[in-house]
Amino acid sequence: MKELSVRIAIILLFAAAVIIALTMLFSEDDAKPTLNETPDLPYAEVRTEETTTLSETTFSETTVLTTETVSVESETSAETYESVVDTYSETETEAPKPETTAPETTRYIVTSRPEYSFDSVSCYIDMENVQQNPELPTGCEVTALTILLRHWGYDADKVDMAQNYLYKSWGNAEFRDGEKYADSFFEYFIGDPFGRGYGCFAPAIVKTANKYISENGGGHRVIDLSGCDSETLYNYVADGIPVLVWATDGMIPPEYYETWYDRETGERLDWYLNEHCFVLAGFNLDAGTVTMNDPIKGIIDYNMAKFEQRFAEMHRQAVVILPA
Repeated sequence: MKELSVRIAIILLFAAAVIIALTMLFSEDDAKPTLNETPDLPYAEVRTEETTTLSETTFSETTVLTTETVSVESETSAETYESVVDTYSETETEAPKPETTAPETTRYIVTSRPEYSFDSVSCYIDMENVQQNPELPTGCEVTALTILLRHWGYDADKVDMAQNYLYKSWGNAEFRDGEKYADSFFEYFIGDPFGRGYGCFAPAIVKTANKYISENGGGHRVIDLSGCDSETLYNYVADGIPVLVWATDGMIPPEYYETWYDRETGERLDWYLNEHCFVLAGFNLDAGTVTMNDPIKGIIDYNMAKFEQRFAEMHRQAVVILPA
């Protein structure tokens, strides 16, 4: 009997211990916030303030870096500047204003601008813009020539020009004493403007233009201005004559790619990957800009000093078409 009483007492003590433990467990669960509620505690308020402060600091540092990118690396485009302006408008913090320097490029492809009268410091020749892509991914030169021919009233088509008028060669490469000799990009477009190609310089475009004009009514002459200074280019534009010019895509530094020797003359030929051809359509001396009719980017402004530098680096290649 006594042994039974002891067992009952042990069972009751065990049950009491279980009840106490369950009560403590439920109390702790009730103190934990769920995903949809925030505990009303000083800890939560402090964390919220710290998070807000960190977010504002990070944004401030980011916008300063982006603003520096606009003013220093302005060759890329105004897209960075526009994204900064949009970001500024979404915050109550007053944004620093970027420096007002002459733009290196504009943002969007513009195919025409209203023509305005020439004055003492600026001029612009409005012309149709022809885009080289998608048909001619490496055919900027013949596309720029198409722009120029259409300005003078010819019904030129870029694909027809590239197929039937452009002087082309795959190089006809050969090796002599370990050196590569091939056709010159001064005389031919090297490669395929419809696909993989190098490009060409002014003499090849002059031959192409003369061939097209002679077979399509005549009435104009083509002049190779290569070797001229930038003032000569601006004088032609001021007289209402657009000029075909060579520089680099985006006015970035020339990127050396390959060297070979002219198989006819033995002249050393250095090719640069980012060679590009435009039509110089205007300038603004006060703003320090030139306006290009660009076969890739449309009607676009570039920094004048930067253009003059790239023009010189690409052998001062230039072509004009004049009435006969």
